[in-house]
Amino acid sequence: MPRIEKLSLQVLCHATEDQNKVLKAVRNVLGDVADKASISSETLKGHYGDPVTIMRIYLLDEKACEEVFLRILSSLSGFEREELWSERTKKGKHGGKLYVRLDKQEAFLGRMRQSDKDPIRIVVDVRGNVDALRKEFEERIQEAGAKGAS
Repeated sequence: MPRIEKLSLQVLCHATEDQNKVLKAVRNVLGDVADKASISSETLKGHYGDPVTIMRIYLLDEKACEEVFLRILSSLSGFEREELWSERTKKGKHGGKLYVRLDKQEAFLGRMRQSDKDPIRIVVDVRGNVDALRKEFEERIQEAGAKGAS
């Protein structure tokens, strides 16, 4: 049975950004399980010598990881999910990784949209067959959609 072992999030906070607002964007992505995540940060120097803080957030609770990943997938269009599964997945012998990039500004507003420009980077570590995991999550999204329509 495939499962999600870990979610790793990484986000940059530039000198012109409020760290608390960037953290709010991350918390909006994580939802109710945000307090189960561990956060670390490191301040580096940008290209022009300006400070850039890199925040790394790890979520190790499998149930919480599934909840967050399902929320992300449910918020994406069918086309975006197809792109994620086909273009942003790396399969390995014992599982794989999915690479999600969400728009930081949209996440701050409580919406999840894919974006490659200054994103919240998420790596989903999968243990087991990635295709089976895809099937399971797509079925869960369909079921949720059917419940919402009735």
